[in-house]
Amino acid sequence: MLDLKGKTMYEALLESANDFPNGTAIYYQGKKISFRNLIRRIDRMADILYNRLDIKRNDVVLIAQPNIPDTLVIFYAANKIGAISNFVHPFTPFNQVRVIMQKTNTKVAFLFEQRIAKEVDRYRKLVDKIYVTRIEDDLPLAQKIIYHSFYNNKIRKKLGKWRGKFPGFKYVKDLKPTGKGSPFVKGNDKETSILLHSGSTTGDPKTICLSSWNFNFLSERACDFLSCEPEFIRGKGMLSVLPSFHGFGLCMTMHAPMVNRFASILMPKFSAEGTAKIMKRIKVASICGVPTMYENLLKCDKFTKSKHLKDLYVCFCGGDTMPISLKERWDKAMKENGSNCQIFEGYGLTEAVCVNAVNTYSANRVGSFGKAARDVTFRIVDEKGNEVPRGTIGEVTLKSEAMMNGYFKDPENTKKAIVDGWLYTGDLGYMDKDDFIFFKQRKKRVVKVSGVGIFPTEIERLVETVPGVEAVCAIRIPDERLQSAIKLLVVAKYFDEEGMKEAIMDTCSKYLIRWAMPKEIEFRDSLPLTQLGKVDFRKLQEEEDEKRGISKK
Repeated sequence: MLDLKGKTMYEALLESANDFPNGTAIYYQGKKISFRNLIRRIDRMADILYNRLDIKRNDVVLIAQPNIPDTLVIFYAANKIGAISNFVHPFTPFNQVRVIMQKTNTKVAFLFEQRIAKEVDRYRKLVDKIYVTRIEDDLPLAQKIIYHSFYNNKIRKKLGKWRGKFPGFKYVKDLKPTGKGSPFVKGNDKETSILLHSGSTTGDPKTICLSSWNFNFLSERACDFLSCEPEFIRGKGMLSVLPSFHGFGLCMTMHAPMVNRFASILMPKFSAEGTAKIMKRIKVASICGVPTMYENLLKCDKFTKSKHLKDLYVCFCGGDTMPISLKERWDKAMKENGSNCQIFEGYGLTEAVCVNAVNTYSANRVGSFGKAARDVTFRIVDEKGNEVPRGTIGEVTLKSEAMMNGYFKDPENTKKAIVDGWLYTGDLGYMDKDDFIFFKQRKKRVVKVSGVGIFPTEIERLVETVPGVEAVCAIRIPDERLQSAIKLLVVAKYFDEEGMKEAIMDTCSKYLIRWAMPKEIEFRDSLPLTQLGKVDFRKLQEEEDEKRGISKK
C-alpha cells in the first residue's frame, strides 16, 4: 500500500521511478516514455526553471496546455522546486489569461503554439513572460512530419509569411539546462502547490488552492477505486483524455496512474476511433471520462468491435450526472463484445480535488454516486448545519484530506465553504441506510414551482430514458399562475415532433409530481457544452431569459 503523506507529487513520482525505472510512465501518440526517462526530463526542466527562468519556491507558473508530455514535465519540475502550478484551460482567450496572470501574480506562462496562433498579436504584449510548447515535439518522426506539414499549411493560410516558429516568442524546446541542478523541496502537507479554477461551491468563479498531499491522498486510493491490486495494473495504462486543468484529469488520469506504477496514456484531443487505435498499441485497462465521451465510444464500431476490448477492466464517469441508461447500454455492449468491463459513477468537486465517493465492483448501487472513499466522511445537513436522517434530502458536506487549503486570497468565501472542518459542497442529495450517496441537484439550480422545490437534473435523467432522446436540458421559465415552470430543450434521434412530445409527456406524467411537469418542449439540433463536455445549462438559461426579456438580478 502506498504511503505518500509528507511527500510532494514529485517525490511520489520519483518513488515510482526508483521502483519501476523501465516501466512505461507516459504513452503519447505511439511513443513510450519510461519512468527513468521521465524523471530525467523533469530534472532538466527543473534546472531550466530555477537557473534560467529564475523560478523560486512559491512563485506561480501558469500552465495552459493540452494533454502532452511537456505539460507533466513542466508541472513536476515546478513541484520539485516548490513553485505553484496555475492550471488554465489551453484555449482560454488572451484577455482571460492576462487577468488570471495578474490575479495570481504569475511569473511565467507556458502556452501551446495553437493557442498563440489564435491571438498572436495580442500575446506579443506578454511575450517576455511566455514560453511556447508544441504538440509535435514528442511525436514519433513519421507523425511529426505529417502533423508539421498540415499544421504549417494551416497557419500559413492565416498568417501568410509565417514559417517554423512565431518570431519573438521563446520556445520550451530551445531552452537548455545549465547543469547546475535545482533545489529539491521536501513535502509539506499544507503548502499550496496547485491552483485550479472552478465555479466554486457558491457558483461564482474561484481559484482553488490545493497541496501535493491533497493529490497524493486520493492517488493512494486509486487501486481501491479500481478494485484491484497494484500488481494487476502494472504494465497497463489509463486513458488520459480529461484535461489537466481539471482535478479529475490531473489527479486520477495523470498523477494517480504514475505513482501507482502504471501508464498515463495522454490523448490531446478525444476521438472514439483514436481510442480504438491506442488500444492496439498499449493495454488500456481503464478510462475516466464524461457521459458524452462514452456515448461517442458506444457509437463507434472500431471501438465496440475491437478485439482489445477484453483488456478494458473498469471505467469511470464523472464531471456530470451519468444517465442510468448509459450504464446499462455500456455494460451490455462490453459483455456482448467479450469484455467484463463495467462503468461506474463517482462524486467529487475541485475543492476536494476530485473523487471522494465512487461506485466500485465491490460496492455499487444504481443511481448513486457510491460510498465514501477510504478515510473520507460524508454528512447530509439541513440549512442550520444539523445532520438529517437517512433518506432525507439536504446539503452534501464532507471531510477529507483532499480538501483545499482555501480559495486564493479569499478568506471570506473560504469560511463560507469550510465550516468547522466540513466542506459544504453546494450540492443537494441524500444518503441511504447502507451509506450510498445520491445526488439530486446543485443547490443554486433548484427551481421553485408554486413554492415547491423542483430538481431539473431529476427531470433530465427521466427524459433521457425516452427512446430517441439524445440530450436534454431542463430550464426555468416564468409562469403567471405558478411563478415559475419547467421548459425542456431536447435533442432527438428520430424527428417526429408531435410523437416525441407525446412520449416525453407520457413518461413525465407517470413519474413526476405535477409541479415538475414540463410546460414547454423545444427541439434543437444540439445543445451547447461546457469545456468539460457537460450540457451548459447556464448558457441555455441565459439565452431563454434574454429571449423573454428577463433582466439579470
